[in-house]
Amino acid sequence: MNTTRFSTRLGIFLMLLLLVAGILPAQEEQPEMTKDDWNAQMAEQTTKLQDLQAQQTRATAQSDSLKGLSAKLDADLRACEDALYAMLGVTRADVEAYDKELTDMEARVSELQRMSDAELVTHKDELDRMDARLGEMSKSKIATIPRYGQRVSTLQEKVDGMMKSLSKEKTYTVGSWSRNRDCLWNIARKKDIYANPWMWPKIWQGNRDKIQDPDLIMPGWSLKIPEGKELSKSEKNAANSYYRKKASAPTN
Repeated sequence: MNTTRFSTRLGIFLMLLLLVAGILPAQEEQPEMTKDDWNAQMAEQTTKLQDLQAQQTRATAQSDSLKGLSAKLDADLRACEDALYAMLGVTRADVEAYDKELTDMEARVSELQRMSDAELVTHKDELDRMDARLGEMSKSKIATIPRYGQRVSTLQEKVDGMMKSLSKEKTYTVGSWSRNRDCLWNIARKKDIYANPWMWPKIWQGNRDKIQDPDLIMPGWSLKIPEGKELSKSEKNAANSYYRKKASAPTN
């Protein structure tokens, strides 16, 4: 007997034994699909496909219609804007430049509002310029357009708030040397004062009614903190006089 044929028959015989023993699962027979069943399923799937294609066609038509409507509305809006600008005696370029300036100013005001009073005081000149410019912009014909007039008004309120905050007289209550290490030098170096110890003469000169000797300040004193980011000429002179006096004082 041919060896290959014998091996094949042996393999079939072993599989039959395993099936009989229940070790190998028998495959369930699938019911045979008739031609009518196949045709029915094909017709059902074809109908679904046609419905989906019809829905896609309607959606595309609606999308095209909306795009056309949007383009028409954009054109109508632009025509209305051009008519308004002509009535005001300004050009679209004027309005775009006005809008950009407002946008830049809004961003800068947002930055300034995040600063402490001590930081903000160094930008007082910038706030003054901004306040003056907003006054000019509020008088522009473009400001009569509600969306721009409201933005100018909102910016003016924010700038006014910051300027009002700076106009309040700032004070500092002196603590003790042992606990707070308070002296004019250390007070001036505080972040919410000047963040610069060399500014101490400004505090001294702003409080001459209390401070006779800048080396001697008393706990509990309420000191005025003058505005400014640089020493004035008189404050520099006072500081130089103090340093000369300290240098010429005899040492023990």
